[in-house]
Amino acid sequence: MQVRRFFKSVGSHFIDDNVQDSGAMMAYYAVMALFPMMIFVLSLALLVIPSDTVRQGLAMVTETMPLSVRDVIASRVDALIKASGAGFAIFGVVAALWSASRGAVSLMAALNTVYNKKETRTWIRRQLIAIAVTCVVALLAVVALALLVAGPYVGAWLQARYDLGAQFDTAWTVGRWVGAGLLVMFVWAIAYKYLPNTDAPFRVFTPGAVIGVLLWLGISALFGLYLSHFNSYEATYGTLGGAIIFLTWLWLSSVAMLTGAEINDVLADLRKHQDTGAAQLADPGEKGSHVDLRKASAQAQHA
Repeated sequence: MQVRRFFKSVGSHFIDDNVQDSGAMMAYYAVMALFPMMIFVLSLALLVIPSDTVRQGLAMVTETMPLSVRDVIASRVDALIKASGAGFAIFGVVAALWSASRGAVSLMAALNTVYNKKETRTWIRRQLIAIAVTCVVALLAVVALALLVAGPYVGAWLQARYDLGAQFDTAWTVGRWVGAGLLVMFVWAIAYKYLPNTDAPFRVFTPGAVIGVLLWLGISALFGLYLSHFNSYEATYGTLGGAIIFLTWLWLSSVAMLTGAEINDVLADLRKHQDTGAAQLADPGEKGSHVDLRKASAQAQHA
């Protein structure tokens, strides 16, 4: 009965919160924020990682994306790396950080809608949170690039030093990709916790983050499969076909992320009498009505 109620609630929330429309809004802002984000990430990565290594890491990171999306991102990264020969200007990096954080601001509004939270934070606080989250995500992206590229060399060194078998090489390769998936899940958990207007506790392994990441990977794979067999975008849109494909993938990715948040919201509502954190997330008056929050917490503790 609970399972049926869960799926029914997720479906109704998906429709009532206009997740598809919110995903389209996020895709629009993502286009505006993605390439400045690349500039900011590259400005950090090129300080510690050679440009060829960055390209290699990018190829690994985008391997699960549709081919047209990979081509768009790879071409822009190549252009940015060439333009950074003498190093990015400080003003350019700051401007890129500000522009990249606009994506986080748009996600704030979408997640507040999903969690049914009223925005009470000041404009300055929202901008600082968006910039901080953007910086953390950029640093994690640099770490991910370094781990993906350095992984094979570290694995080869361990195999040679300790005379490990071929099974270790397979396990090490799988482990690197599992680690990359966990890193993406951690990024989503940061967004779910700090961008919406909630004091609910930070949890990395939430069902919404796990299902959302898996859904995103599945959607990307299916969209890539569709494009490889039934791609009609270029025939319909001509030279704009690649851009339309890129926008469609961003929209699908945004919908997957918001669906993960919807799952967390529904589960919080179902578990609000058993868990204090769930009660906080499920309470729409959390930030504006501390009396209601205390009642919800008391119910969770005595349930």
